[in-house]
Amino acid sequence: MSDFFSPCCKIGLAPMAGAGDSGFRRICREWGADYTVTEMISAKAVRYGAEKSALLARHTPAEEPVLVQLFGRDPVDISFAASYLSTHFRPAGIDINMGCPAPKIFNNREGSALLREPALAAGLVRAAKKNCFCPVSVKMRIGIDSPDPGIIDFAREMECAGASFITVHGRTRAQFYSGKADYTMIANIKKALRIPVIANGDVTDGRSARQILDETGADGLMLARGALGAPYVFWQIKETLSGLPCRSFSLEERFAICLKHLCFTIEDKGEERACLEFRKHLLWYLKGIPGAAAYKVKAGQIRCKADCEALLHQIILAEKK
Repeated sequence: MSDFFSPCCKIGLAPMAGAGDSGFRRICREWGADYTVTEMISAKAVRYGAEKSALLARHTPAEEPVLVQLFGRDPVDISFAASYLSTHFRPAGIDINMGCPAPKIFNNREGSALLREPALAAGLVRAAKKNCFCPVSVKMRIGIDSPDPGIIDFAREMECAGASFITVHGRTRAQFYSGKADYTMIANIKKALRIPVIANGDVTDGRSARQILDETGADGLMLARGALGAPYVFWQIKETLSGLPCRSFSLEERFAICLKHLCFTIEDKGEERACLEFRKHLLWYLKGIPGAAAYKVKAGQIRCKADCEALLHQIILAEKK
């Protein structure tokens, strides 16, 4: 997998709990994401037979290459889940979550809490690799309460344990998703490792993508919130990095992408469930539109594809007046 990031920069879709489902991964791949990552999956739940958790690894060929992300702190859980999911779903890789800041995860000493336990974290990488049929990677942050110079040694331990690449979110756990990402810390980690380092944090357009690459020397980028409601951002970033003028998208074009995204979700989940879960994505697509507050009320009430089509048509007509 480390060869995947050369000779050119690859741009991936980050794991996002509650948002990064099959439909969203598919529309992002269609608009230029080079790879995608599943929502995080509990290794313990997979080990103890929770089918709902295991099925989060399910994906379509149109989303590939797909990485499956696991969270947990028990090497036995991680080893079993990595083996089981890599065998049954054949992802391009297994990614271990060492960056989630959510209180429920952190207080269970999982996710970003693992930054305090480098020996255990390295053991999780080795456990995942033991019976896994694909590369293993790590997604991490730059510290718990503040940027931690010791995080470089932590990253080195992940490399020594066998991680194929590391994705670094340039924020601490305490920051959650606020404040600015620290590109200097990502750059320091990049300089210290031989394996690829992927930069994550504050990438929202071509200009910010160029900045983070210039300042960190990273081998690739990962986008999360910057792609919500704008899966075409991957295309725009690639145009900018190639030195081409970055095209903008009209309201009609954006809404056509929105409807295609909904169709992908319906294919995966059926119309009723898909439309209920798509409401949050629809709100992201409406962001920045004049009068969006009134439209958002209706967006929160859609129950079928026709409802969504009618709302988007209403907005387009209103914008043309």
